[in-house]
Amino acid sequence: MELRHLDALLAIDRYRSFTAAADALHTVQSNVSDMVRQLEAELDVVLLVRGRRGAQPTEFGRVVLDRARRIRSELDSLREDIAMIQGLEVGHASIGVVGTISRWLAPAVVATIQQRAAGVHIRVHEGASERLALEVAEQQLAQAIVTEPLNDPRLNVEHLLNENLVVLARSDVALGVGPISLTEIAGHRIILPPVGNPLRAEIDLAALNAEVSITVEVEVEGVRLIADLVAAGAGITIIPETAVPVDAAAVGMQSIAIADMPPRRLALVTARGGYLSLADQMVRDVILELVQQPRAGISAPKAQ
Repeated sequence: MELRHLDALLAIDRYRSFTAAADALHTVQSNVSDMVRQLEAELDVVLLVRGRRGAQPTEFGRVVLDRARRIRSELDSLREDIAMIQGLEVGHASIGVVGTISRWLAPAVVATIQQRAAGVHIRVHEGASERLALEVAEQQLAQAIVTEPLNDPRLNVEHLLNENLVVLARSDVALGVGPISLTEIAGHRIILPPVGNPLRAEIDLAALNAEVSITVEVEVEGVRLIADLVAAGAGITIIPETAVPVDAAAVGMQSIAIADMPPRRLALVTARGGYLSLADQMVRDVILELVQQPRAGISAPKAQ
């Protein structure tokens, strides 16, 4: 088995055509067909079937394709790591970040990486914790910052920081200097993420423990949009302090501490048995540096 055999299979799966795969590999169709036959003969299974929708992988083919993608990814990472060691400072890194902290952390990470290794390409994926954790577990993302707790045995979970939750409201809403109670918050129009969102679940649990009934009049999936609605006077919200817009005061908004509200726990997750390229390791190191720096609204884990 040679790498060219796997490349042929990957090209056919991508283009669903032996002819298109041959064009992409700069060869002829007969060579592509021969490589697939050789691979099938060595493994003693059928990998592809042809139909009206083009070449489709069999059950065996899907297994081989998954392994082939990993092998190709490892080879690409190997070349990038060698280039990094040689001082060329090239490579690719991927990081997932939950929306609540992305406003602060993502720009800081990207700026630091660009300063230290301008040739490194970073893919930042903002999304919900559950989806990001799944993508890391399936090795579609190298690492991600997600909310705890997590119970996926495929993941390494490293507690990263705690986020304080605060009320965000327009400056003309009378709430006092704080900390204020959930009972006082419940008397206002409230904007929160929908049921099922991890942040919403934490707020609902805190309200339940405090025996406070909160009526949510507007549900929004997206912290930035929630802040915009607060600024427009649609209501007040509860968000992590790190997600408060930096220009909140300038646009007429205030943030107020909440009494007896437990902080939000965030973790950095990687896949068990997975591999971090040198570029990904650099991103990880930068994240750990940033969360150790003093910042209002967060507390980092104590050094061991």
